Amino acid sequence: MLDFPPLYPITGTNSELPLSEQVSRFACAGFPIVQFRAKSLQDSELWAELHDALGQAGENGGWPLIVVNDRADLAVLAASGGLAPWGLHLGQTDLPASSAARLPGLEKLHIGTSTHNPDEWSSIDSANDHAGVGPIRPTATKRDHVGTIGLDGLQMGCFALRNQGMAPIAIGGLTMDDALPCYQAGAESLAMAQALSPETLGLGGLPECLWQAQKAKLSVRPMLNRNQGLAIVGGSGAGKTSLAHCLALRTGLDAIDLDDFISKKCGKTIPEIFDGGEEQFRALEAECLPECMERPAVLALGAGAWEHPAIRQMLPKAGWKALWLAEKPSKAWERVKYDPARPLAGNRAEFMARWRSRMNEWSVLPCLLPLGRSPDELARLLAP
Repeated sequence: MLDFPPLYPITGTNSELPLSEQVSRFACAGFPIVQFRAKSLQDSELWAELHDALGQAGENGGWPLIVVNDRADLAVLAASGGLAPWGLHLGQTDLPASSAARLPGLEKLHIGTSTHNPDEWSSIDSANDHAGVGPIRPTATKRDHVGTIGLDGLQMGCFALRNQGMAPIAIGGLTMDDALPCYQAGAESLAMAQALSPETLGLGGLPECLWQAQKAKLSVRPMLNRNQGLAIVGGSGAGKTSLAHCLALRTGLDAIDLDDFISKKCGKTIPEIFDGGEEQFRALEAECLPECMERPAVLALGAGAWEHPAIRQMLPKAGWKALWLAEKPSKAWERVKYDPARPLAGNRAEFMARWRSRMNEWSVLPCLLPLGRSPDELARLLAP
């Protein structure tokens, strides 16, 4: 099942900020996925804002991933210009998900819909991989909402969707006080508009809300099983090795850095190995991984390792779990830029392009959001 971050912010025209600026502020605050929604703008203005938002995200490593609300036509237009969004949200009266998935450039998009009752939960289009469940209570941003379903209805809807392999997202008039009850009812995420307004909360309030929601979600559905191997994936400079060492201290497992393992095995530095070509290095990653997985451990993978299909297959087959350490690419770049020990950190545009090309594969994994916390604090969150 698709994993979603604990909070799913939605833009809106009730804000004085342009839509692209709202997306940018959510990105700066650490939100990896944002829904781009505006019901009242003219098409030309809506397209200009979406184009700006997707362009800025692309220049910053594909962060945040953007879901377009309703407008499959604009998603196709964006995809034709090399700016395909991550996802598309369609209402019950919009284009069916299976039809949208056949549109040019949208074949790989993550499609979601909104559901409101048992009939919709049981007959959902299988082209969706996530769906809103609600409204939990009335919402000011959608005057045409159907009857509210409350937490009991949310629990029923989440159960039905999970049985179909779809990620349920709580929707409708939610606030931060609803986080824990919604996760307990089975929601993967809470979609919010007004309650997560950048103007109301500011850049300091947004990441704090996200951190508290992450804590609440992990208290209901912990990520870490101490008897199971854990592989940490993510971009260069995200902090994977540091987190692996802190987790190892708390769990008693070994900490293994795949790059270090390869370097010692070959008797060469990583840049020296890369001199032989990146393809050779990727083959070494897949070749060495089984030796690192002979017993449960905390394993930090290189930034490009998760691209290798053999590695993506090896981990679950061996009963290991993969975790995306979802650091902002801009912060990671500041840590590693021009580091001679990192062959792919010499040029910001190239660094961001690689990050962007890998985001789709990372985004389907359970994610841990650092939000400015230390590796030790993140380890305490995962392994209390």
